[in-house]
Amino acid sequence: MTSQQSETAWIAPESPDLVWFSGADTTRFLNDLISQEIGDLADGEARRSLLLAPQGKLQFILWVVRDGDRIGLVTDPGRGEELAAALSRYRIRVDVDIEVESDEVWLVMGEGDGYDVSWPAVARRLVVGDRPELPTGTDDDYEALRVSAGEPAWDVDVDEGTIPHESGLVPSSVDFTKGCFLGQELVARIDSRGGNTPRNLRLIETTDRTIAAGATLTRDGKDVGSVTSAVGGLGLAMVRREVDVGDQVLAGDVPVMVRQLPTN
Repeated sequence: MTSQQSETAWIAPESPDLVWFSGADTTRFLNDLISQEIGDLADGEARRSLLLAPQGKLQFILWVVRDGDRIGLVTDPGRGEELAAALSRYRIRVDVDIEVESDEVWLVMGEGDGYDVSWPAVARRLVVGDRPELPTGTDDDYEALRVSAGEPAWDVDVDEGTIPHESGLVPSSVDFTKGCFLGQELVARIDSRGGNTPRNLRLIETTDRTIAAGATLTRDGKDVGSVTSAVGGLGLAMVRREVDVGDQVLAGDVPVMVRQLPTN
């Protein structure tokens, strides 16, 4: 897929992995496993989703895309083979082929053609095939946009021990009106109780200091969380539920304000 992009667009320094699913049973097979409804997914459309472990914890953060009769799952860089293997275990008496994309996959930051995989207030396009004629951005540029969008990174902000509601991804990634999916019981139970979890991923910010990743969050001398990602005066942190949005805490020795994650 070749794209025409705006002059301000650039290519992310890391590209996600893409795994394609095809065959007569593809839609039903994936709908029984992932958290998003895809039965009405249009050609060229992209939606967020999650693949959970049977116990309901996070396993993969996904985008789902449709290309004609094929459905693709977009996952973190280097995790495509792992995703394909994880879902292959459930391929029993179904007509489904699974193949990791062999062509180049490009993540374009900015407006243009391609699958729309935008974050809140951050336009992004996924392009498969020929390299768009755009410069490559830096890791710092990409990280600044990721943190400002409140997007959790795997094995940085969230991991296999994370409850989906803690990540902030449930509103955009889970369809509670669809049928059952892998790990649904935990997600549905927590949602029925108002989505309350022991901790939550939050945006933290300060106006005149630098936040350090890994810093402990404290309030009145008590540990209330930790900074998971940080760029300048902005960061992401797992914060205990006794801390409300709008509260001020210390990240190390830096006073920071706790904010809600951005939403589309």
